[in-house]
Amino acid sequence: MKLAHLSDLHLGKVVCGYSMLEDQREILHQIEEKLIRKGVDTVVIAGDVYDRTVPPAEAVTLLNDFLSALKRENMNIFLIAGNHDSGERLSFAGDLLDEVNVHISGVWNGKLTCTDLMDRFGPYHVWSLPYLRPSAVNRFIEDESKKVSTYEEAVKYALSTADLNPEERNILVAHQFVAGASLEEDGSEEFAVGGLDCIDSSVFDGFDYVALGHIHTSQAAGSQTVRYCGTPLAYSFGEKNEKSITLVDLEEKGQMRISLIRLTPKRPFAVLEGMFADLLKPEMIEKHQQEYLSIILDDPQDVPDAITTLGAHYPYIMKLDYASRSVKGEEALQAAEEMEKKTPYDLFAEFYEQRNQQEMSEEQKEYVQKEINEIWKGEQA
Repeated sequence: MKLAHLSDLHLGKVVCGYSMLEDQREILHQIEEKLIRKGVDTVVIAGDVYDRTVPPAEAVTLLNDFLSALKRENMNIFLIAGNHDSGERLSFAGDLLDEVNVHISGVWNGKLTCTDLMDRFGPYHVWSLPYLRPSAVNRFIEDESKKVSTYEEAVKYALSTADLNPEERNILVAHQFVAGASLEEDGSEEFAVGGLDCIDSSVFDGFDYVALGHIHTSQAAGSQTVRYCGTPLAYSFGEKNEKSITLVDLEEKGQMRISLIRLTPKRPFAVLEGMFADLLKPEMIEKHQQEYLSIILDDPQDVPDAITTLGAHYPYIMKLDYASRSVKGEEALQAAEEMEKKTPYDLFAEFYEQRNQQEMSEEQKEYVQKEINEIWKGEQA
């Protein structure tokens, strides 16, 4: 069985005022052609199908066209909701689509959804887990003492509802943030402050392959069989343009081959830095004219009407700034980035030390951590 792992399409996304729909239409057509050429049997889309909970009509049409093209090739299709999706909207007509092997899991309903399939190596099972918050799990737990307070506890509980047959192949499709996954600088992913939505990859023990969404870079997360495929397109200047589809050749139990199918964007993202006059040279224009650009001018003084002049030659400028301003703001930016990496507990501990000129006692530390957990639990209810 050949499985294609996709995620984070973010259909309908707008970046710096530019609609990405045409780029998305072209990349989906490219994906379709590559999947057909590779003889793919099953396609999973691991969440963030749309960029907004209420996607534009053009994005819905684009998804419809893509799924229809895959179904014409008799592929099995699995979609789950990500944190950007409305699970209820995504799973519209889900029961009807199940009958034609388009399986959509939009909302956690108290039990992990499973679809049983067969290939020449025997049965295999695809389990679907839409993006999960602790509050979604707690709705199904009556005993207050057993309610969960963290994302990891929520995912563990959800996976405990699966009756896995360890003798057969089990694939999980999920959309969560796994510890150890690397994030690209200035990437477009969204996460909870302090990593409170982070889970350990060991919770997925027992699954032969875990197809993850949420991180925009292709990578393994703790294990070579627990993987993010990344976005098919870059959506920020911090993301590399090296995008791909993850292809899994699933053979008998315990045997699989994982490879990447490279994708080529219609317009890559690029950062262009130099003097205003140099950027107007014909060879520079020819090289970068069709790229989405963040331009940084090295001129010591502002150039009058620079954006209009440059825009006449570079039609896809998304950002324009001056290097001198970037240098001035660098220290403030670094401080803000360091702040974002700290947990609520770390921030409170620093505040306490600054005010009292001493660390908290062990008893105080335990109390503060308990209160933070209770606040987080309440926000997720």
